[in-house]
Amino acid sequence: KINPIFSNVFVFGRVNSPGTIKVTKEAVLNDAIVIAGAKSLKGPINFVRYNNDGSVERRKFRYKSNAKRGAYNNPSLKDGDFILVGSSALANSAEVINEVTSPFVGIFSFYGLIKAVRD
Repeated sequence: KINPIFSNVFVFGRVNSPGTIKVTKEAVLNDAIVIAGAKSLKGPINFVRYNNDGSVERRKFRYKSNAKRGAYNNPSLKDGDFILVGSSALANSAEVINEVTSPFVGIFSFYGLIKAVRD
């Protein structure tokens, strides 16, 4: 088709469903983030577009749910756009702590279960 109704955009980072999503031609960045199911919107949003002339357009900004459709921080989407939903420093720290401590939580839970059975 010369002018398809849908565009495929790529959403990655702190979203529940990372990967390719299909959006209508009227969709903006915030629509794609909602469709992908953002987990935390405290970190930066990185937006990358490869233009027909070979140039690359990069934008980095904070997410604003009330940003005007088509604005710099809520651009209209085109086929092939990339959106990376970043993490805040606090969210990154919490994830690292969770990864490090989760094996110990399991061990201590198992220990508590054994102790409860013996008593």
